[in-house]
Amino acid sequence: MGSTMAKSSPNTAKPEKGGKKRKLSAVVIHQKAQEEANDDSVWDVEAQIEAENAKAQPKPPHPFKRARKESEQDTTKPNHTSKRTPREGSLDTTKPSAVFKPKRGRDWTLSLAVPGSFIANTKVIKQKNDLASRIARAAAVFCVDEVVVFDDAPNEISPNVYVGKNDTRSKSEILADLAPDKEPWENPDQFLYHVLSYLECPAHLKTRLFPEHPNLAGAGALPPLDMPHSMKANEWCQYRDGVTLPTTSTASKKKGSTPAPQYTMIECGLPYPVRIDYAIPPNVRITLKFADSAPPENWPHLSQDEVADLRVEPVESSAPRKEAGYYWGFITRKAESLSAVYTECPLSSGYDFSIGTSERGVPLSDILPGSTARTKGPSGETMMKLPSDFKHLLLVIGGVTGLETAVESDPALKQRGLGKETAYDAFDAWVNLVPGQGSRTIRTEEAVWVGLMGVHQYVSSRT
Repeated sequence: MGSTMAKSSPNTAKPEKGGKKRKLSAVVIHQKAQEEANDDSVWDVEAQIEAENAKAQPKPPHPFKRARKESEQDTTKPNHTSKRTPREGSLDTTKPSAVFKPKRGRDWTLSLAVPGSFIANTKVIKQKNDLASRIARAAAVFCVDEVVVFDDAPNEISPNVYVGKNDTRSKSEILADLAPDKEPWENPDQFLYHVLSYLECPAHLKTRLFPEHPNLAGAGALPPLDMPHSMKANEWCQYRDGVTLPTTSTASKKKGSTPAPQYTMIECGLPYPVRIDYAIPPNVRITLKFADSAPPENWPHLSQDEVADLRVEPVESSAPRKEAGYYWGFITRKAESLSAVYTECPLSSGYDFSIGTSERGVPLSDILPGSTARTKGPSGETMMKLPSDFKHLLLVIGGVTGLETAVESDPALKQRGLGKETAYDAFDAWVNLVPGQGSRTIRTEEAVWVGLMGVHQYVSSRT
């Protein structure tokens, strides 16, 4: 009975276990401290107190912080403000982003040709959009004027596409009849062309120019290209892209009366549409040029009457580039084969120099102007340098199987005796973008960035 109460009583002191071990540990610690002390093994209490006080005191500020604090407290300097101005020789970081500044008009162009087949390897629409976005971003960053999507296997059709036994239509005609929801999977050329065109278009025009389509599923969430023709609300430029709006006929109904001149209203990002005295069908993209290069007096807060008073005229889409030197986005077109990239070129004089890319080519750096390298080409001849002056430069990137397969699969090039072993003869230069590459392969979207970066300084020298 008594033992039970003793166990349950809270005031009963239990014997301390391990008490001797703790005392022994304290002795060892004390002994170790004495061994680390002075030779006379006397604990210096005053030194310990002084050290503790030193720890309690705040550390002196860093010289840079002290100088900054003194500068902020110095109010004797004239025009002293809290805003710091950059010192001479320091970086100017006041601008939030790079802004394209045209120097002068240019008549030369840079074109990029890529096969749509590299899109076909992906099985998820988001990945297809991402690949197309990388091509578009590269074209915008390096000021490409034209992107050509070509078919590197013009005689092959996906087995998932039904083709009748006696069907004599061409591949392009058969694929044109595909249902819209089949295009992302069975027609990669059209898919890439569609998404590139959408991404290049200024934001305020996309709603009217690009109706809902399976190719564009998720394309609205892709990074914007932010090119000069995609202006902010408060930005003024003498050139603008717009889209034509539906208008009613203004002709008089009275007999014998002269019809009133036809006109078209154009939405171009201003507070109100502008008017031109030309009859143009609705939902057509058009480039406009305003009479004055300077912004209107009350810009950007223009009334409807002030917008109506603006003098404006339609011009070619290349006018901003040719007349003022603006980079005005890229034109996208399709080609049914590699040879069609050349034969269907919209430029009257065609491309005056073309560069094909392959791991079997010569280093790009060896053929740049100023290079002293005398590199032998695939057939043993000395490779010519890139011309110091060009008019229309074309860079061609291969797909998964390379440009060699694209040349061999092209009926027109095959008739001229070209094949895999002589694919380099289809181009003026045959280059290797990454000599000594660490990976076995360089993906098409990677080659686009590397290639455009490789020729960027060369192309920029034309300006």
